Order: sequence, then C-alpha cells, then structure tokens
Amino acid sequence: MMSVEFMVYITMFTLIRNHNRLMKKLIYFTLALFTLVSCDKEKVAEANKFDFDGIDESIKPGDNFFLHVNKTWYDNAVIADDQSGVGSYSFLNIPQKVLLENILVEVSSGTHEKGSADQMVGDFYNSGMNTALINERGFEPIQPLLDQINAINSVPAMMQFVANEFKSGNGSLISMGVSPDDQNSSVNMLHFGQTGLGLPDRDYYFKTDESTLEIQKAYQAYLTKLFELTGNDNAEKSTSTAYGIEKQLAEAHKTRIERRDVKANYNKLAVANLNKSQPNIGWSKLLNHFGAEADSVDIGQPAYYAKLNTMLPSVPLEDWKTYLKANVLTNYAEILSEPFETAAFEYSKIISGQAVKQSRAQIMVNKVDRQLGFALGQLYVARYFNEDAKTRVADLVNNLQKAFETRINQLDWMSDVTKVQAKEKLYAITKKVGYPDVWRDYGNVNIDKDKYFENVVALRKNDYQYGLDKLNKAPNKFEWGTTPSTVTAYYNPSQNEIVFPAGILQFPYFDLQADDAINYGGIGMVIGHELTHAFDDQGAQFDKDGNVKNWWTDEDYKKFQAKTQQIIDRYSSYTVLDSLHLIGESSVGENTADNGGISIAYEAFKLTKQGQDTVKIGGYTPDQRFFMSIARIWRVKTRDEYLRNYVKTNSHSPPMWRVNGPLMNFTPFYEAFDVQPGDANYKPLEERIKIW
Repeated sequence: MMSVEFMVYITMFTLIRNHNRLMKKLIYFTLALFTLVSCDKEKVAEANKFDFDGIDESIKPGDNFFLHVNKTWYDNAVIADDQSGVGSYSFLNIPQKVLLENILVEVSSGTHEKGSADQMVGDFYNSGMNTALINERGFEPIQPLLDQINAINSVPAMMQFVANEFKSGNGSLISMGVSPDDQNSSVNMLHFGQTGLGLPDRDYYFKTDESTLEIQKAYQAYLTKLFELTGNDNAEKSTSTAYGIEKQLAEAHKTRIERRDVKANYNKLAVANLNKSQPNIGWSKLLNHFGAEADSVDIGQPAYYAKLNTMLPSVPLEDWKTYLKANVLTNYAEILSEPFETAAFEYSKIISGQAVKQSRAQIMVNKVDRQLGFALGQLYVARYFNEDAKTRVADLVNNLQKAFETRINQLDWMSDVTKVQAKEKLYAITKKVGYPDVWRDYGNVNIDKDKYFENVVALRKNDYQYGLDKLNKAPNKFEWGTTPSTVTAYYNPSQNEIVFPAGILQFPYFDLQADDAINYGGIGMVIGHELTHAFDDQGAQFDKDGNVKNWWTDEDYKKFQAKTQQIIDRYSSYTVLDSLHLIGESSVGENTADNGGISIAYEAFKLTKQGQDTVKIGGYTPDQRFFMSIARIWRVKTRDEYLRNYVKTNSHSPPMWRVNGPLMNFTPFYEAFDVQPGDANYKPLEERIKIW
C-alpha cells in the first residue's frame, strides 16, 4: 500500500488488513497546515506546474538522485512547530485540511436538515469547538466507566466490560474485526488479533537504546499524569501495575516481521474448541457480548490469546482493574478537558518531535475527518474535485495494467504456466478512482452540537455496528477503506482491488495541465506501485478472487522468494540516522512495490507519444522529467524523532530511499542521467534487482 496512515478512526480491522492485525491504539500525530490552497480549481491547476527550480547540480544524479532534485527545497523547507514534517506524501494531507476546514466553518454556521451530511459534520465540529463546555465537564464523562471498573468482581464480569467497551471504540484486551475469510473471500468472518499495548509496538517494551528508553519513560509519565488528573493518590504505583501487565502481554506478541507471514497469521478455529482450550476468556460468552454469531473465528496470533487466558486468573483482579482504568484514560484522553488533551500531546510529541500542539480548529478537522470522513468526503468532492481527473486517471490505470502484462510476458524467471495465472489476476483487479459509487450512511446517529464526548462515542458505536453488520455476508464491493479527501492509495488483497481517492489526484502526483512525463512519473508510479502489491511477498499468495491459494509452480515461487530476499538484503544495508538501518524484512512488500511501480510506470510512459521522442522541456528529456517527477512526489522532510519511529513501525521506506533504492536497480535511469561506475549509487548490471 502506498500508505497505511489513513486519518480515519477505526474500531474494527480496516478492509486493508494485509494481515497486520489491528493494534490496540493508533497514535495520531496531528499535522498542522503548512500552506494555503486555492479553492478555485482553475487557479490550482494553473499553479501546479512542475518546478524545475532548485535542482542541485553539485550533487550528481548517480550519487543521490533524491537530493539532486530536492536538496534546495530540503535545505529551505521549515517544519512548523506544530508539525512533525512537511512536504508531499502523507504530509500533503495538510493543505487538504485547509479545504476541509473551509467546509466545516461554512456548514457549522448554518442550519441544516437533521441527519444530512451538512448537519452531522457541522454540529460535530461545533461540539468539539466548544472547549468551554468540554473543560467544564473535566473527566465527568468517563466517571461512569471508572465506577463500572471499580464494581467488577470477577474475570467473567471483567470480560463483559471489555466487550462492551470495545463496541464503544475502546479496545483493550480484545481486538476483533470483520473481513473476508482468507480461504473463502466470498464471505466475511470474525478475525481476532493481538492487542493490549499502549506503546506503538511490542519491541518498545524490550529495547534498551536511548531513544526507546525515552519513549518508555514518556509513556509512563503520561499514564501517571492521567491517574493524577482523576484523583488517584497512588498514581505512580498504578502506572507501574498497568505497564507491567502490558509488558507481559507484549511478550506474547508477534513481531512486525512475523506478522507478514500470511499463512501463519490465519488460524481458523472452532469456537467450541476455544471454549475448552481457553475457558478463562469464555469465547462463546464473549461473542454473545459482541452480538456476533459464529461457529469459528480466525485467531491471527494464537500465542497472545493463550497468554491472555493464562494471565486472566493469575493476575490479581485489582491489578486488572488498574490496567483497565489506564486503558480508559488513554482511550478517551484526547476528547476530555484540556489537561487530559495536553497530557496526551506531551507524550505524542516525544515520538513525533512536534513541539507545539495544534489549534483547536486543526484538531477538530482531523477528528471530523476520522469520525465522519465519508460524510465530509461528500462535501469535499462536490466542492473541490474535478471529474476530468477521474477520467484521466482511470485511463492511466488501464495503460499501466497493459504495461504490466507486457512486463510479465518478458520475465525470464517465470514459466509460461505461472504467467497465465499472473495475467488472469492482473486483469481481475477491480479499479476504484476518486470516490465511492455508494456513499456510506451513518444511520441514525444523533449528533448534538453541545455533547462532544457523547458524539464521539455514538460514532464509534456506529462504526462497530457498521462492521458487525457485514458478518457472515458477502463483502461489499462498493465499500472503500479510506476517505475521498485522503492523500493515499491502496491495494486490498482479499478483494483484489486498487483504490485511488480524490485526495491523491492532485499535484505533485497528478495535474491535468502537466505533460505525460510528469503524470506517469507521479500518479503513474503510484498506480504501478499498487498494481505490484498484488504480486509482492504477501499479495502473491492471494489468487484473483482474493483467496490465499497457491497459483505458482513450486520452482517459480522459489525464484520469486529469492528475488524478494535480494530486496530485503539490499534495503537492510541502507542507513537512515546514525546507525539506524532500514528493516528490510518488514518493508519488503512496499519496497517491492516501489521497484515494480517505477518499472511499470516507465513501460507505460514509453507507449505514449512523448515517451517515444526526445524533445526537451525546460532543458530536460522526457525520460529525465519522468524520473525527476518520481523524486518530486516523495519530497518530504521530517523530524528525526518522527523518522526513528517511522522506521520502526511503518512498512514503507523513508522518502529518500523510495527514490534512490528503486532507481539503483533500473537501467533506463542510468541511461537517462549517464550514471557511471564510481557514482555512489551505481550498481553493476548483475546487481540491479528486477522482479516485475
């Protein structure tokens, strides 16, 4: 996937599980607005010309092409205090928020029909902007939950509380979602994954390097502050208890690398057998509390639930209650009064490097987008999206699909038998561009402009029910896993589909006024990237219908695995900060897609009239402009704190290596810029990795 950083609050697994099961919490690094974007489509298009200024000729393309194109910008770009980064990629969502804020300011000032998109997003925005009322309430909204925890008198009662809270968007010990059965993609089933942690990943509990220790300390200080704010006289002791339980749970977690094993993370088990092997969890009762009917479920990481079953009676009940209080506090902190919100920010900034908290308006734009993203998306598309972009990008998708077929036909390592299967899967891919054909209905959720906390909980419950209603049914082919305004794209293996929201159909990825070299190097590379995900280390294990099924010959698959190992080894050698290396094993899917994306986009570009000539524009050949566009779309500058966490927890390589890494392997790049032996990033022909 191009990005798994969807700014959408989720309580269920996303449609794009990609077999990395949902963590207990997503830490949202709120990003400030770094530029103003015109609301006038024509003006936007006119301004979005590819900028050749700033090319650093002192840096040879073969030494570092990312900096050759972006160094001048990089040196002059300023990361605002309330940001963790600046530039394109996920940070292009920042100017999107300007447009979304314009919408929210407009609709929140008027009166609209009850239940309409305008009313829901407008009143929700107003409720969150009423900080005086929010601050007046303090932690009163969660006091009933704390009282419920105090009243728990048994493990079964505790598990009932856990289930009920999960339905309100507060996941603690159980993580459940509804998505297609890996072995039968025509029907949705229940999936359970490891959870229970407050830190970003299990490794954060066990590493002892300086940066990790600082994060551990900040997290524990955060818990202590939250306990103090609720009048706990033994806050530090409570923190130690909760953190200790989290660390025990973390011991049973699979690593990010282990979670990439598709087959190992699918374990369809009968509920009756789970009742016998894990009686303390009480699976039948748990499902009943969830309102879910199922004879069997998928346990993504069985070791976690085995550990939980053991811990439930062995950990003192009072300690469990302390853990649950910590979970309630961290889950709701950002929607309580200012002291709680500030405490959450003080912790998050240690990870993101963001020095200053965002304005309330910026926070609420993000919140509305996460909670009511498709209602807001309707308003965004109506106001800002150019339908011509949808048509043009759909054409590009079709062109790249054909180019991919050509490359499959030319592969020297794949047999004809497997090539037939690969092409069948390629042309079975469903393509979604711009926005959904059918918009999500948020049902009968009552949004009250004076009840912010209740609004959030109501929408989270709606999310839960929305997901649960899909259980035991065929997947909804019209459903999207991201909102239209988000700058992202993704491939969903269980439905064999690629999705390109309206948000990414803008400069630098796409511009209706730009020439083919720019667009094929921009959105074309993204399209190629997503197509390649159907054939990366995980996607390659799914057939054209979205089932985990072997469609390879044994010999071909061994060759494929050997090539992906080359990707792992190469990227593991890249240094990001000091001695921090990329983690090739956890980023192999994205790195494979980056390498494939460039080659497929280039293949498609060479089919165009411009791709077949040598006429220069701005002093650069079509091929040079194509590669410069690739470097431009990953033009990003981040804080070191953000980057360190990114490497540890994100499946993508940092922007510099999304450019330099694939280009080292691509001979047409060498030819376009006369890359020669002795250049820092030069690789002999035999060392240039080619998969797709």
